[in-house]
Order: sequence, then C-alpha cells, then structure tokens
Amino acid sequence: MSEIKLIAGVSVGADSVRKEYKIEDGRLTLTLSAEDYKSFFRQAIAKFTEPMFFFIEVPDGDSDEYLTYYLNCTVPVAKAILKRYGGILFSDGVIKFGFGSEAGDEIYMQEFQRLDIYSNSLSKFEAIVKSLGYKNNPEATTIWDVLSDDNPGMRECVEVDDESFEDIVENLKDVGLYCK
Repeated sequence: MSEIKLIAGVSVGADSVRKEYKIEDGRLTLTLSAEDYKSFFRQAIAKFTEPMFFFIEVPDGDSDEYLTYYLNCTVPVAKAILKRYGGILFSDGVIKFGFGSEAGDEIYMQEFQRLDIYSNSLSKFEAIVKSLGYKNNPEATTIWDVLSDDNPGMRECVEVDDESFEDIVENLKDVGLYCK
C-alpha cells in the first residue's frame, strides 16, 4: 500500500500513514495525499447538489484562533474557485477549507491533510477515494495519529504566483464571501 505525499506547507514524519480511509460515526476520514487533491476535489464537487457553499478558515492574526468565511455558490462557481485558487488551497498547511450543501454533504480539509467527509450518502464519495487508490481500513491512521512530542510536525503558509490565502479572502469578498 502506498505512502501519502505531503503538501508544500506540511512537514512531518508520516512514513506509517498510508492511502487508507475509515468510516465511523457517519464520517469518512483519510489523509489526502498531495497528488490526489485536484482529482478528488474536482470529482467530489460534481457530486454536490445545489444550493451549496464554499468555506475557508484562516488564522486570526497571530492568535491560535481562526476566522471562518463562507461563500454561497453553485457547482460551476465551486469549480472556478478550485481552478483559480487550487494552487494555494492544495498546498497551504495552515488554512482549512471545504464545501457543503443544504442536502447534508460536506467535505472538510483540515490541518495536516486530514479530510473528513460527511454525507447521508457516503458511498458516492467513497467511490472517489477508492478510484484514487485508497483502501478501506477500520484502523486507518491519519497524520493526526502520528503527531507526538518526538514528531510534532510543522505547518506553514505558502504563496503561489505571489498570492496567499489572504488574497483568496480579499478577492472573494467582492463576490459575496462573508465572515460568520
């Protein structure tokens, strides 16, 4: 079973983390490997029903708190966000982001590449992760599971084409992004 690859904004010893997922408590959880971000999100967004929304959680200054911003959108707008800002979303180690819908589907990309998927129909998302080579394992570990005093991990902000998550927030405010 193949190991996961780290995104640019994450540094941690993750040799024991594999391309595996687990389903528990109505949630599918996995560590998403760097090379799978674009394909996963492109396919997952296509499974959403409208109305839907994009959200991004960003650091609140120098504190440990996060601000959460939302943008009501359609599937084509979600695809446009991924096309325009995927470079940052798929490589920044500090931000958290995802998509949700009133139908109850939510994909939530968290720290250290942990992806949680909530849905009344997890099978439609499970098919995507299986197609990307992930195996179901009730004992699957995420990077969160291997963090320790000896393996603390590091996360950092990244820039892509001289833009950062701050540019995502500022630019999307013009089309309705709001903080809640």
